[in-house]
Amino acid sequence: MIKLVTDSTAYIPEDILKQYDIRVLSLSVSFGNEIYKETEITNNFFYEKLKLFNDFPKSSQPSLEESMSLYEEILSEGHDLVGVFISSEMSGTYQSACMLLSDLQEKYPNQKIQFIDSRSNCMQMGLAVIEGAKRVEEGFDAVVSRVFHVISNSRFVFIPDTLEYLKKGGRIGTAQALLGSLLQLKPILTVTDGKTHALDKVRTRKKAIQSMIHQFLEDTKDHSVVGVYVHHIDCEEDARNLSEMIGGTYDIAAIGPVIGTHVGPGAIGIAYCWE
Repeated sequence: MIKLVTDSTAYIPEDILKQYDIRVLSLSVSFGNEIYKETEITNNFFYEKLKLFNDFPKSSQPSLEESMSLYEEILSEGHDLVGVFISSEMSGTYQSACMLLSDLQEKYPNQKIQFIDSRSNCMQMGLAVIEGAKRVEEGFDAVVSRVFHVISNSRFVFIPDTLEYLKKGGRIGTAQALLGSLLQLKPILTVTDGKTHALDKVRTRKKAIQSMIHQFLEDTKDHSVVGVYVHHIDCEEDARNLSEMIGGTYDIAAIGPVIGTHVGPGAIGIAYCWE
């Protein structure tokens, strides 16, 4: 059997994790000396605390010990292992997995192991994991191939309410150029080559949403859509409205503390993949 592991910044819904037996390594956030795994706190708890905390929270990757323990648990049961992790431009989670790879291969020479840099996060990464999990009966190569296919044929496009969090967290990528001229502009952002990148900038949130929907329709007009998730950061009603605007039948996925720290409350977006 092949088992898939991802990290908590995929924000895959709990029922999907259970359905495909996808294992999750949790990243953490800290407010001063208070450290929380994002899988062990609610989003409401985190975003209420964020409003009250003066300093910028810090995020951290899973420990090597915790990661090794999970990998060994899977491999010792005779399973092959595919890990798909947040962009290496945004976190050291993927690099940490690679640091453990040679030891794992030496200890479990009969198991196949591959760690993959998703070059993204949230449900753009989550869709790659889910689609890979759907192929486990077809074999290891089919799973890995499907993960890479989705990474190459997907997008996460989003609208932050402000660029302040991306700026503070150092995750603003090539959108840095927007800062000097923002004023009241609303940027439409995506993740390209593992980094945050500006697609467009408009005057109002309404126009930004229209631009985001246009990008979604352009990307998918000549393709069969495989999966779509509407994301939000502490603004579920806005996400439901967006879902209705693009079809109304798409799942809503809340973004948790680690990515929420760097993008900020009020953000909405669409993660999707196509054939």
